[in-house]
Amino acid sequence: MSQVPQVFISYARDGGVSEQTATALHEQLVQAGIAAFRDVENIDPGSHWAAVIEQQILASHLMVVVVSKPALDPQRWVMRECLFAANKRIPIIPLLVEQVELPLWLTHINALDFTQTQHWGRLLLAVGKYIAVEPVIEAVPLAQVVPKPRQLSEAERLLQELQNPQVLPPRRFEIGNRLNIIGDPRPGVGLDANGLPDIDWVKIPVGEFIYQDSQRLWLGDYQMSRYPVTNQQFQAFEKAGGYNTDKWWEGLQKPDSLPSHRWIDGNRPVENVDWYESIAFCRWLSAKTGQEIRLPTEQEWEKAARGTDGREYQWEGSYKTGYANIDETWKKDGDFYLRETSAVGIYPQGQSPYGLMDMSGNVWEWCLNKYEEPSMITPDLSGGVRVVRGGSWNYLTELCRSSFRSRGNPVYRLDSQGFRLLCCFPY
Repeated sequence: MSQVPQVFISYARDGGVSEQTATALHEQLVQAGIAAFRDVENIDPGSHWAAVIEQQILASHLMVVVVSKPALDPQRWVMRECLFAANKRIPIIPLLVEQVELPLWLTHINALDFTQTQHWGRLLLAVGKYIAVEPVIEAVPLAQVVPKPRQLSEAERLLQELQNPQVLPPRRFEIGNRLNIIGDPRPGVGLDANGLPDIDWVKIPVGEFIYQDSQRLWLGDYQMSRYPVTNQQFQAFEKAGGYNTDKWWEGLQKPDSLPSHRWIDGNRPVENVDWYESIAFCRWLSAKTGQEIRLPTEQEWEKAARGTDGREYQWEGSYKTGYANIDETWKKDGDFYLRETSAVGIYPQGQSPYGLMDMSGNVWEWCLNKYEEPSMITPDLSGGVRVVRGGSWNYLTELCRSSFRSRGNPVYRLDSQGFRLLCCFPY
């Protein structure tokens, strides 16, 4: 290691909060008298970039990794830098700037949370302990060491408002529409860097659960998408020529025309897609990602919706007003009746025990099973009706219960019907 203790700053160069925090961190460390390496400031033109990175990690006494969603992308260098440092037994301080799910190996390291307030003083003291020097905190004006909290972006403010259970459905609806206009940043709603659907997978653990009224079933583990497939995600399939590629439609009844979606906001659930179209989408996404992606069986859907204890809805107890986009009055009116689909995930208080959103209301969701023959899950051209679950924006509370079974003709396109994805293990 170098004679002068050095801190290596690892971050994603995304032009967003990760890069902004890395810049501020570099300034704070330098002002506090601590040597710091950041690629933009410290790599000379013409240098072999990867070699310099490796040399500087080895020369560092500590790595601070700015943790954001882009930083966790395996195609970026951040995780490679972290693993290299960990293998060389160089201490790592994770600095959380976005709410993300950390890799398993990183969850064992205590992190500093900068998602709400930037605790520069705490960070500098922690750095000082690792590199065995006293940071010159007193020599720097307090306003520079502990700056004012970062101003939240409009999207962050809106998402924070959604977490307040007192916010009523009409306002939630407005927030969802506004997020669509300014750009909805939530994982699982839009597309990834490669233009493919960015699915936020949620693990459903192995074990028994109560199916229907009292039957106990055992299922292995699997993953379900946190949200129904959105318009933006389905449009990626359309734009990729999904309706013109025969292999996605083998053994399926392909419609004569593209679907006409009643509501086109990118962060709303796709609707007016039939069962065969949802199967073709799954085949396409499986081929693009290398994962085994399909529709859930109704048993898999029900466990993901209600957990293991047989609850009636996703939450405990009976129906709770304002917890889902449905027809609560049974009269297609009332203050909470939205009269259309809404952006996915705007009712976080109504999530399932595993964290899945919109399992009651918004759109019915196709399942693999035939309704009359639940064991039949393979595609065929018989036209046998398939199971749909979850209810929708224009259906009653009773029909939106987690255990309620309904049916749909596999060639019908309805403005109340969409689908959700399942990913099998291994993945």
